[in-house]
Amino acid sequence: MKRDIEFAVEDGTILRGVVHTPADGPPRPAIVMAHGFSGIKEQLDHYAAAFAEAGFAVLLYDHRSFGASDGVPRYEVDPAAQIADWRDAITVALRLPEVDASRPVGVFGSSFAGGLAMVVAAVDSRVGPVVSQIPNVSGRANAPLLFGPERIETLRAMLVDDRGERLDGGEAATVPVFSDDPTVTCALPSAVDMAWIDLTEQKSSWRNVVTLRSVEHLLSFEPAAWLPSLRDNPFLMIIGETDDCTFPAPQRDAFELAPEPKKLVVHEGGHFDTYTTHFTVSGGAARDWFVEHLPVG
Repeated sequence: MKRDIEFAVEDGTILRGVVHTPADGPPRPAIVMAHGFSGIKEQLDHYAAAFAEAGFAVLLYDHRSFGASDGVPRYEVDPAAQIADWRDAITVALRLPEVDASRPVGVFGSSFAGGLAMVVAAVDSRVGPVVSQIPNVSGRANAPLLFGPERIETLRAMLVDDRGERLDGGEAATVPVFSDDPTVTCALPSAVDMAWIDLTEQKSSWRNVVTLRSVEHLLSFEPAAWLPSLRDNPFLMIIGETDDCTFPAPQRDAFELAPEPKKLVVHEGGHFDTYTTHFTVSGGAARDWFVEHLPVG
């Protein structure tokens, strides 16, 4: 079963999402899910449905400023706000009638939210098992691989100008998320699987734009630093061997920081085909991790 949900977080911003549950039965463990950089909840709906089929109650929502959720400025990725919102979403999930509030909560984050999930698990004692899929683990380590030195210098100059404009009362600058023009400065200058673009463009709430300040957060966010602080949180990392957006080398280094129990699953593809071509591997591994470490019934 699937139903819409909306809820206010601490600062009053309204977030919107969906709840997936089995058709009937007693209250069950919850999984709270969030999408990646500039994404929308529909990009993860097939994961949420698979987890519900395995017996979980699943809350999947749009981050503030994206998709159906409120929030200004629009299209701004703010990791501190997203982490706070995720913790509020856990509170909301534990109040759902379908959820057994006595149990730990599973968290699933993909891409940028894979890093957010690491931090949420480290700071929130209600969290149990964690699935971090194709995660951004370190802006410092990943950005040089993603952008290259020339693009980074261009971005830094743009960020300085944008900060001055905002300080003077101007609008926040924006950039495309993706561009097939190599001369255009965009947030994710990686090779994008066309099946992913087709899937994304079918969703009317997705826009190929983020604030430039979002890229500043992308460059500076260091979620892997929180991994040693996990407290008996079973930790699954799923990566793509040919990922050219969130790169495998920093991901493998980050994985070593996490305490046991942990598992690394590697599929042979890249970043965006994790959601499509390699969903059987990624979705199956995530489902099985939750079943093993957050058993239903």
